[in-house]
Amino acid sequence: MLQALQSYIVQEKLFTKADKLVLAVSSGVDSMVMLKLFQQLDYDFVVAHCNFRLRGIESDSEEIFLQDYCSEHGIELFVKHFDTREYADLEGISIEMAARKLRYDWFCELMQELSFSWIATAHHQDDLIETMLINLSRGTGIRGLTGIQPKNGSIIRPLLFASRNEILAYAAEKRIFYKNDSSNDELIYQRNIIRHKIIPEFEEINPAFRRNAAKTASILNQTDRIYSQKINEVKTKVVVQEGNVVKILIAKLKEENQAVTVLFEILHPFGFNAAQVQEIYEAMDAEAGKIFYAPEHRLVKDRDCFIITTNFEKELSRYYVEDDCLEIVDPLHLQFEVILRTPDFKLSRNLRVVDLDYDLLQFPLIIKKWEQGEYFQPLGMSGMKKISDFFIDEKLSIPEKEAAWILYSGKKVVWIIGKRIDDRYKITSKSQKIFQITISR
Repeated sequence: MLQALQSYIVQEKLFTKADKLVLAVSSGVDSMVMLKLFQQLDYDFVVAHCNFRLRGIESDSEEIFLQDYCSEHGIELFVKHFDTREYADLEGISIEMAARKLRYDWFCELMQELSFSWIATAHHQDDLIETMLINLSRGTGIRGLTGIQPKNGSIIRPLLFASRNEILAYAAEKRIFYKNDSSNDELIYQRNIIRHKIIPEFEEINPAFRRNAAKTASILNQTDRIYSQKINEVKTKVVVQEGNVVKILIAKLKEENQAVTVLFEILHPFGFNAAQVQEIYEAMDAEAGKIFYAPEHRLVKDRDCFIITTNFEKELSRYYVEDDCLEIVDPLHLQFEVILRTPDFKLSRNLRVVDLDYDLLQFPLIIKKWEQGEYFQPLGMSGMKKISDFFIDEKLSIPEKEAAWILYSGKKVVWIIGKRIDDRYKITSKSQKIFQITISR
């Protein structure tokens, strides 16, 4: 087992001798075997243990067991207590999801606090197979069918080479003490149902099911690497990143033979599911304005592209600018200056600078989001125009319209910031003082 672990670390390039590790240990057989193995290797590590307070005395006894073990062997131990049920209720998620999020969030915090390189968990081959089946039941691409990756971000899984039976045999051979988690036998959890009911049914059909499934996951992992390389090549042609906004070019997407598959691979990381991707694909030729929502992102069908942004919430805040204000940084970085008009004054040609008639302004000026039905008189025009119509003429997308900030004097629009000032506040021959505003980079 020790030799197999060393070979797996090298084969998967999990970490180096110079790296420092946080071992996630629950006191169960898997994590205690991992801990025992790492004690025999010359690596720098500490142990982290989560007490989720889900099983009362049993949870506390596991913590005490691990404290005694680490104390006896001179291992530095970090323990964190969580009120998992309360967190699950507040977030409206399952106990499993709550424990997972709490666990990994704390592991990452601990790793950063200690300036360590990796977090090692004791997932093994059986966990990989269970994850494959869970993902298959939910609907997934190739990546989901690979199960669990040996390395994912700062998380490493050094025991993925071993089956649960191999781990149990090693624990028995080396007389490694561990604690049984009774919740692993409760059929209220999806993973336990798969572990205790679904997989045994497959083994009735084929006793070699576990070995074959693990082998399939390995093959699919290699396939996914080739597949991902091709998808990334296509993404460079189809996807354009502009700051925090992602645009999918519809004309380029249509050139791809498997456009819906490409679209799925682009959108799935943003939280869109397979059914939504199909709807979005069918909307390629629809009119602009159709919107699709994921938990944290939103996709808008524009004229010639799909635009992905974080979910937009109408900004109700107001920001005030007094006449002696020199600079603000929120919601935009703007600089202000009052200039006395001189005979040689010339309007700035810099598109990031506007000059307004100071005496026509009512302070404090207000900066806020625009509202439907508002009008202004665009510079150079004699009549009024709806802001919404101005945006249409400027060919702004829905996210760009929503991102626009407006400068007001009282209830009148002075400047659609970065776009156009109102003609009523322009500099004329009668202007004596100039209120100059610069959009800072």
